[in-house]
Amino acid sequence: MELKNKIENIIKKAAVNPGTETRYREPLIGYASASDSIFDEMKKIIGPHHLHPKEIFPEAKTVVSFFLPFEKELVRLNWRSSEPVKEWILAKGETDLLIGEISEKLTAELAKDGIEAFVPSIVFDYKNKGFDITWSHKSAAYAAGLGTFGVHQMLITKAGCSGRFGTILISAKIPPTLRPTEEFCRHKKGEKCLVCLDRCPAGAVTIKGLDREKCFRLLQENEKAFPELNQHACGKCATGPCSLRSC
Repeated sequence: MELKNKIENIIKKAAVNPGTETRYREPLIGYASASDSIFDEMKKIIGPHHLHPKEIFPEAKTVVSFFLPFEKELVRLNWRSSEPVKEWILAKGETDLLIGEISEKLTAELAKDGIEAFVPSIVFDYKNKGFDITWSHKSAAYAAGLGTFGVHQMLITKAGCSGRFGTILISAKIPPTLRPTEEFCRHKKGEKCLVCLDRCPAGAVTIKGLDREKCFRLLQENEKAFPELNQHACGKCATGPCSLRSC
């Protein structure tokens, strides 16, 4: 429990005083065994290009996943506008940097206890490899019990789906978090929703899945709206009823 508390205190403290314009609600943290068979299943579902934790870090015993949920006002701001929202695009870049800082802090602090850590990289290379990535933070979060996938392919947590995920692999064992037994997506629960389909400006979200090509093209267009940020983001599909888990 001491190790678990140490990890969670570092993450939560960073979210309270992030040093960014973006503000956050309380982070969620979950754990999965690096030997969990779900990671073998991912290589079949996502593809063989998606690496197993032990392929990335052979000493890994636990996959630590954390979610930084955006403050409510930022979510509402993106919901109210049909155009790219500067604050949302800024939040994407700031949060990714913050997640990197948290991961560095965790690595340094765990090293003091003789625990090794490794941060898996997404390695996104659209021009040469298409949409194949070596690691999915959302899938790791699913394995670590943080939520379930919605129709829009976003992971819906108890705090919603508006935010960013991080992952760190460690050489120590922490008991795994139980995965949810219920669906957090309204449509998948059999209720009437599909707001995310209507919210997507690119028409990329469909009941059959996500058209990644359409989604990516829109992200590239959004990047042109605020070139000074050097970031692309949208998040319209993540500002519906499941954005703050009001479902």
